[in-house]
Amino acid sequence: MTRKAARPGLSAEHIVEAALAQLAERGLERFSLRDVARALGVYPTAVYWYFRSRNELLAAACAHALRPVVPPPRPGDWQRWLRELFTRYRQAMRRHPHLAQLVGAQMLSNASLDFALVEGILQALAQAGCPDEAIVELYNTVVVALCGFATLELAPLPAEDPEGWAEDLQQRVRDIPAADYPALARHLPRLADRSFILRWTPGDRRPMARSFAAYVEVVIAGLAQRIAQARG
Repeated sequence: MTRKAARPGLSAEHIVEAALAQLAERGLERFSLRDVARALGVYPTAVYWYFRSRNELLAAACAHALRPVVPPPRPGDWQRWLRELFTRYRQAMRRHPHLAQLVGAQMLSNASLDFALVEGILQALAQAGCPDEAIVELYNTVVVALCGFATLELAPLPAEDPEGWAEDLQQRVRDIPAADYPALARHLPRLADRSFILRWTPGDRRPMARSFAAYVEVVIAGLAQRIAQARG
């Protein structure tokens, strides 16, 4: 939780904006409160007055980046609301790709996501006719699906020798024995560098928009089917 202002001209909002800029420049692994303070031209103690730890500042940065994610209510059209939610989340993560791993893979997401998101998902499931006894499982399904695609799409290259890693992966893909993996060999011209596991260009440079659109439709269709089954 942030504290009251201790210094004229400095605010939690300014610190969060500087933190997002530092994440874009330095990445998550090299991110530090000291660098944020240096970018703001203040001592680290001034930043610590507002945010007591690196994790607290990162959580605030996530919350700031995700503020526009929750769509307005769509009474009677839960599928449209979910499509908008998935699209907005991916757009937010594409604006701040270093946050995708943080929100998708760490418990900081618990401190970053607004309760409005939880409420919105529950309302959408209720509109879809989800019975109460299935709400936990399907709520969890939506949250995992929401974070999952962007987390994989925006996964960073290895920090050590990314160019060498990409060249090695390309060579390994070219050397896949067709006799051992005939289906893979047949589809490899389409899959190479456009699909998970078989790509070496990160998603912030090569978006996977068509795959994302298919993903959202499959998730929504699966939810509708599962709700129908749960209703008996």
